[in-house]
Amino acid sequence: EHWHSAELYVNPICSQMDQMLLKCEEVESVLALLVTHRGVFFVHNLVTAIQVLGSLPEVSDPIKLNRMLRDPRYDVLLRDLIRFVPKLDFLAMTNIACSLKQLDHKYYSLFSRMLQPLIQHPTPEISTVLRCMEAYCWAGYHQQSHFFRRFAHFFSDSMSEMDIQQVVQGSVLFSSAAEYQEHFFQAAEQRLLDNLSSLSPHHFSLVASAFTAHLNTQHDELLIRVARLLEMHAMDMDPVDIVRCLRAFHRAVLCFPGAINAGLQACSVPLYRAWLLRKPSPELKPVHLAELLESSAFFGIQSDLVRIALEYLADYVDLVSERAAIQVVFAMCMTGTVGDHSRLLRFLFRKIGAGTAWEKQRVRVFQIWMSQLLQFPWLDCRLKRRCIETGLRAWCLHRRGYGCPHPEEVREISELLDVMRIKHQSFVHVKDTAYELDLVIGDRKAALLVSSETARNTLTPVGGTLLQIKHLQDRGWRCLVIPLRAWR
Repeated sequence: EHWHSAELYVNPICSQMDQMLLKCEEVESVLALLVTHRGVFFVHNLVTAIQVLGSLPEVSDPIKLNRMLRDPRYDVLLRDLIRFVPKLDFLAMTNIACSLKQLDHKYYSLFSRMLQPLIQHPTPEISTVLRCMEAYCWAGYHQQSHFFRRFAHFFSDSMSEMDIQQVVQGSVLFSSAAEYQEHFFQAAEQRLLDNLSSLSPHHFSLVASAFTAHLNTQHDELLIRVARLLEMHAMDMDPVDIVRCLRAFHRAVLCFPGAINAGLQACSVPLYRAWLLRKPSPELKPVHLAELLESSAFFGIQSDLVRIALEYLADYVDLVSERAAIQVVFAMCMTGTVGDHSRLLRFLFRKIGAGTAWEKQRVRVFQIWMSQLLQFPWLDCRLKRRCIETGLRAWCLHRRGYGCPHPEEVREISELLDVMRIKHQSFVHVKDTAYELDLVIGDRKAALLVSSETARNTLTPVGGTLLQIKHLQDRGWRCLVIPLRAWR
């Protein structure tokens, strides 16, 4: 009969060895026992040994921890654990994984050796499975779809037995998986919709972030509820939680002006205080400010926070990463503040292309380059050639060519305008720009643009389309956007 080792000792010697290990207060004492009593160690004692090592206060010192990780006796313990993995149950393997996480030791040989047995073993209680998933997510196991799929079915079947905090924790863990686990997220959404108002602001911000991690559009109702809560409780929320909510709205392309304005207003209070005192804000780091600026500018929402944030960032420009620099420069282009903060613009522009973060935002980088040509050609900094060429390819793929991104729909609209006997021109190039107007009405500078880059709930232009409209407005054009989804 199978017994959990924590419930019953099969041998008194095993119990005595556990007692000796649990009395150890130093790393050296545990490692010494591994050598002097190696002949009487049971498999359960090996698990206890690594648990004790992970719980000792001594390992909080990086120097002492590094010394222990390099100790040959510790290496022997890990090799023994790898050898006896077939003898371990789910709880024992979870304890080992969590202990390695406590030791900050990503020993992939052991993690990978335990992966398949964890999937095959019967699942114990919910809290143990969550601990196991947390350890494996920390170790970087995000591509193992069979691992997450196994537990997604388990959690979806056990959703009624989970408390609301466990549902939030599970959502965060499954959001780090590379593959979207529909079974879990569908069941979790129903549970959260019934209890969302009982969550703290921190937890519902985690929910918003988790349910938008895979860019799935099936959870709009949950995000609408989160937006209402944000609008009501913004002044009582931590600024980091507000940033997390706005980032989720940005990823989902859902525009909630009331919630976004409330969040920006709440964040402006600590930021304005830090700017007046000329001290770093403990609540808002430069990376958080970059997210705020981009998320609000993406939807075309203007706020007093922009001016204060840019003046604040000018004092801490050295702390701005390349990714944050791309976000801030894009926000400056969208809000038309490049001329008011030319010094900050110069420093941020030099960061773009200096690392590798730009490769994940190639279209955005090319839009910034076009903005330089149209909005601030006086800037004496230039983007790297590799950024421009790669960005051009990405921009053309995004728009399906150099010209109009939706030519078939434009021809359909043109035929309707002909029937209505409205004078117009199709596919009109705008001089000295990379843009082509879909339809120009009459002899005035009035244009129709067919765009798929619109907010999914309001159908208002966002992102690159909004930036294109601004560039055209600076040249005297009045533009009306026809949402592609509405036309189809």
